[in-house]
Amino acid sequence: MPPLRSSYRSPPPSLEARVRFPLFCSMEMAAGLPVTEDLVVDILSRLPIKSLCRSKGVSRAWRDLISHPDNRSKFPHTLVGFFHSSFCCERFPVSALHFINISGKGRPVISPSFAFLPKHESIVLLDCCNGLLLCHLQAQGAARYVVCNPTTKKWAMLPDSGLAVADKMSVARLGFDPAVSSHFHVFEFLEEGSEDMVVALEVYSSETGGWVHKQIGWADAISFLDPESATVFLNGSLHFVSLVPAIAVVDTEGETWRIIPVCDIEDDRLLPDLGFVQQSQGCLHYANFERHGARFRLVVYVLEAYGSQEWKLKHSAEASSIFQGRTSVDLMWSFKWMSIHPECNLIFFIAGWDNTLMSYDMDRQQVHVIRILGHDVESQYLPYIPLYSELPELHI
Repeated sequence: MPPLRSSYRSPPPSLEARVRFPLFCSMEMAAGLPVTEDLVVDILSRLPIKSLCRSKGVSRAWRDLISHPDNRSKFPHTLVGFFHSSFCCERFPVSALHFINISGKGRPVISPSFAFLPKHESIVLLDCCNGLLLCHLQAQGAARYVVCNPTTKKWAMLPDSGLAVADKMSVARLGFDPAVSSHFHVFEFLEEGSEDMVVALEVYSSETGGWVHKQIGWADAISFLDPESATVFLNGSLHFVSLVPAIAVVDTEGETWRIIPVCDIEDDRLLPDLGFVQQSQGCLHYANFERHGARFRLVVYVLEAYGSQEWKLKHSAEASSIFQGRTSVDLMWSFKWMSIHPECNLIFFIAGWDNTLMSYDMDRQQVHVIRILGHDVESQYLPYIPLYSELPELHI
């Protein structure tokens, strides 16, 4: 006897649906399943950012669907530009904040005025992580940490950690991964001594609303390579390049402390003061320059297996080729890392006495001059990825 078949057939998709989403409607008619706009959004939200960007070119309907304000928080977003500051004694105020679009052109997609924050005398941008900014706000003689979202214009002022000690410096960094949790963490490291060794750590959790003191758990003495150097929040842990050199790691609970040796650490060709750590395409990356006589080479390594300590050489190129023939670039004084693109093999950096913002495509081995920033630019640059999600701890 043949198997029983249901006599039910779903109604054919509407004409509007067939015009707007022809691919999904053909799948619907083949499988007998209804296709709704919510279903299309759900499917698109699961795509990597590269595939999502390509989907905008399928049709005007898809582009409008992906760009619609109601759907922005459901889709992944990518790097749109950089925050930075400038200092000039010939203007008032002498210090100013800026935002550069990734193209180097047009009106800033994010306003650097921070007018939505509480009234303040000065503001210093400390760190940026997956759409949130960590700031140091000076108001009425008191300094406080503030975490804010420039896209939604919401913020939260943190309580005092109590870690500040006279004649000692602290370094604060932000940890946030919206794919894992809506809560964020702030790490405050206390440094002391001539080599600025990390001697104490306070971790703030937005979930609990308080700071927790942690004893330093690294086996070796650790200090930041530079107080303004980049950090990476990946797999629930903060990563930064230390003076050793190595990658120092600590998790949000202060329970896991790791030191990941950098590749070829015993090879003195690597420049110890130029190590740079980033997260790209889900993996930890380490970039630096190697000395070969009078020449230098860019080297980029990737830690493909996070739990291991095996770095794989991803790319290498003559330094002169990425500076477009600029012979006056002093790596120690007129070069600054900015970012490795989170979704592709693109490096952003500053080079030359005029602070030229440039990008280098590792796949095509092509260099692109984005913008000349000028002499007044200060050294810290924060890459920014918009976050449209609403977080419970942030408010207007």
